[in-house]
Amino acid sequence: MKIIVFLVLCVEVLCVAGKYNEEYQGYKVYNVKLKTQQHQDQFHLLKSDAVDFWRKPSLKHGTVGQAMVPPSHVEWFEEKLEELGLAKEIAVKDVFEYLQDSNMKRIARNDVNAEFDFKEYYRYNEILDHLYRLQESYINSTTTYFEIVEFGRTAENRPLVYLKLTNTNIQTDIQKPIIVMEAGIIPREWITIPSALYVVDRILNENKFLDDFEWVIIPVLNPDGYEYTHTNLRLWTKSRSTNSNLGAICPGVNINRNFDLQWSTFDSSSSPCSHIFAGVSPFSEIESQLIRSIIKDFGARLRMYISLQNTGGFISYPWHYERAASGMFRQHLLLGLDMVAAMKEDYALDISADASGDRASGTSTDYARNETVLYTFNLDIAPRGSDGVLVPEEEIVDIAEDVWRAVSAAAKGIL
Repeated sequence: MKIIVFLVLCVEVLCVAGKYNEEYQGYKVYNVKLKTQQHQDQFHLLKSDAVDFWRKPSLKHGTVGQAMVPPSHVEWFEEKLEELGLAKEIAVKDVFEYLQDSNMKRIARNDVNAEFDFKEYYRYNEILDHLYRLQESYINSTTTYFEIVEFGRTAENRPLVYLKLTNTNIQTDIQKPIIVMEAGIIPREWITIPSALYVVDRILNENKFLDDFEWVIIPVLNPDGYEYTHTNLRLWTKSRSTNSNLGAICPGVNINRNFDLQWSTFDSSSSPCSHIFAGVSPFSEIESQLIRSIIKDFGARLRMYISLQNTGGFISYPWHYERAASGMFRQHLLLGLDMVAAMKEDYALDISADASGDRASGTSTDYARNETVLYTFNLDIAPRGSDGVLVPEEEIVDIAEDVWRAVSAAAKGIL
């Protein structure tokens, strides 16, 4: 039976292979290596609504940027590289062909596991099924409270959910501090989602920190975008809403630019067709509204907020929107050092704008810190594979375990 199902899966994927990611035909990816402070200061000259940076270059941390450029802008981009005195180094000659090769490798590894594990990437319905099975298994527990809360429905009518975990009846334990973690805010960053689910698994199975905290975990903050990366465009960065005047042509908002802190000021766009479109207004999207609701509803009980992302191997803290730290600089630095020390992979620790090499506004962690959440961190997973965006499935468990080391160190540090 498994062989038959596997063959059917292969046929289905092969049938759509001609359309999946076809928009990326002719796209190139360039390595961007900054050598001087002048290069860093002039980096903005390489930016465009059409250019999608998989990873920003950082002179301070020696991070090599990767810019995906459409055919319409290849000549312009290469001219800018020459103007800035930067080498023209092509990492991927054709993104479509590159993604085709990566997709076929994934098909070959898929053994159609019937049981949910952390060795492959799952679709959103499969993740929900797993979570509802977990909820059912704890429904009569006298020690562990596990609840799935549906906040609402997305633009494509998917349930947008978050989890509540603690060790007692949540209704009678209203003073317990809360840790919030979100994953999948940028949908192409698949690795963040099994990492969040792995944290859930470790909290439940080790009963670790349930006595001391209530956990609020959003395993897939952008389910519409996440599904779109499985069916249409693997490198999609936005939601799938149609709220703008070009919504039918260019749907979606970059959720990590849709929060109300310096909204649409830095590394954001007012163009609905841009991968960094900030939306028609702050909190125009149900995904960012969910975060706002959690922060407003739980208020002073919120002790820490962690956003899992996948852009370069660093742990960072506010601010993104300016090259300065918040008033909690010392506390973030000390706790961040504990997180880095707990991890096996080498991670850099820095202010968010300096870590990424660029300012950005309207981000979830900046918003949370501005709303008086004491500790807010971006945990950006270290690159694996050839580009850092397409993380191989065989790397999932090692990465998820490292994320857990950082999260548990942070939880221990704020007790």
